[in-house]
Amino acid sequence: MLGITKGWNLFVSVVLTFAVSLVAWGQQDDKQRFEVKGFVDTYQALRSRSPFDFMSSRSTVRTEVKKTFGSSQVNVSLNIVHNALLKEETSIRLREAYFEHREHHWGLKAGRQLIIWGVADGIRITDHLSPMDLTEFLAQDYDDIRMPVNALRFLLFNEKVQFEAVLVPTFEGYKLPTDSRNPWYPFAALDAHPELKVSWDNDAGRPDFNIRNIEYGGRLSFTLPGVDFSLSALHTWNRMPIFEQQWVSPQALTIVPRHYRMGLMGADIALPVRQVVIRGEAALSIDKHFTYSAPKPSEGFETLNWLMGIDWYAPNDWMISGQVSSESIFGYKSHISQDQTTALLTLSISKSLLGNTLKLSDFAYIDMVGQGWFSRFTADYALSDQIHIMGGYDWLGSRKGGLFDAYKKNSEFWLRVRYSF
Repeated sequence: MLGITKGWNLFVSVVLTFAVSLVAWGQQDDKQRFEVKGFVDTYQALRSRSPFDFMSSRSTVRTEVKKTFGSSQVNVSLNIVHNALLKEETSIRLREAYFEHREHHWGLKAGRQLIIWGVADGIRITDHLSPMDLTEFLAQDYDDIRMPVNALRFLLFNEKVQFEAVLVPTFEGYKLPTDSRNPWYPFAALDAHPELKVSWDNDAGRPDFNIRNIEYGGRLSFTLPGVDFSLSALHTWNRMPIFEQQWVSPQALTIVPRHYRMGLMGADIALPVRQVVIRGEAALSIDKHFTYSAPKPSEGFETLNWLMGIDWYAPNDWMISGQVSSESIFGYKSHISQDQTTALLTLSISKSLLGNTLKLSDFAYIDMVGQGWFSRFTADYALSDQIHIMGGYDWLGSRKGGLFDAYKKNSEFWLRVRYSF
């Protein structure tokens, strides 16, 4: 507990002073046309079973600044993070920093930015460009899990059609929990062998910075009466790496995350029908690589990944949603660690109460093949427009292995307090 609270008072003083200064700056003469907003929050999570240890203890200040001049704007957002459990995660991080210009029928966006494609909620089908921060697996808000990339985007559009061309010159992959002290370390089973020394080589399999490794693609979107749909294509890299295990000696193992070139062609559609929205998304991956269960020469495979979803905006402030998705590997081989066909189901339900000051919700992932699950229940109470108190429970389990098996002992209670400015 002392390790969790050490330095807390100093941190709070610094971040509150920083936040108040930014609010004052944002309230200066409107002619300067600066917009400043952000939040200060703290998040604490405690395991709900023995040893009842802290799963997370972090605090964040996010600042977002926008400067508008004519048809152009500059956006910068910054995170100041204090992590009491994982000291190396304490840092000042540039989240987004981009220039945007829009004319009547064209636009340009250049810099560090989030790129979101597709209509899926919490599942990635065509949404491949922005990587994910998995240092706490899925036990973060999905907006916090998304990571920006350095990109150049050019858009042509009218009222019904938009074409977007994307160029990503520098590769960025998923951020993984590589510290064995992290409760969300995916190779925790190796702790049963204390004589084994495990190290990570994160650079060996990372694409070099050169012209041949640039990612590029495009998306054509249509907004028509009663239906929205889009077509997309990417020449990219697998952002979630495959894991290659290299035995240096019988007591020393090096894990090398590797990334390979791949192609992706996709489509998505959203069809509103009264209080219901029907969504669909599909992607064909070309030359996608997988982690192997036995040493074999690496090769790529074609896969089909699809999703169907339905959202019901019900009366009396109810919202109910469900999605089913699947990935199939063509030309499957037995040494691939992933099953030939996987199936993932999501269920979401929310209800607003007390004049919309209290929102109760639950979002659940269910691994149909591995018989595992991750369910996050949340109670969000608004003390005011600026102050929210949130709490809940993350329930994880697994019966046959699969996506959630490594985390089946990580069910947790959590609390979050946020002040927005």
